[in-house]
Amino acid sequence: MKWLLVRSLVLSMSACALTACDKPNKPAEQSVLVTAANETAALTRLRAISQAERRYQVESGGEYATLDQLVQKGYLNDPSRGKLTGYRFDVKVGSGAFQATAVPEKFGVTGTRSFYVDELNVVHGADKKGAEATSSDPEV
Repeated sequence: MKWLLVRSLVLSMSACALTACDKPNKPAEQSVLVTAANETAALTRLRAISQAERRYQVESGGEYATLDQLVQKGYLNDPSRGKLTGYRFDVKVGSGAFQATAVPEKFGVTGTRSFYVDELNVVHGADKKGAEATSSDPEV
């Protein structure tokens, strides 16, 4: 009986090694195509935010809006509360200006590039290792 238990234990450990049980902390990986699709969706969303900001600015007499204000006014849908396809979106407003960013939720898994757009409506992006992109990054 003891021999049977030892053999069962050895077999289960072997199976675990074959199925990557020994790598529980390895981050999840996605295909390059899924990552590219996430980045494309993030770019599309960022451009939609920029268009919504222009509309808000015209109707408000020169002010820009937060992401929540754009959603409340109906200028932008945001069913994911600031998240879409593995990206976090943030909008900062100031006097006569706004900055919108899209950053991968899990760098290297949900996306590699971060994106930025402001009132000049030029989208910038780069591999920022999970940090926010800025206006000094290359145009996309």
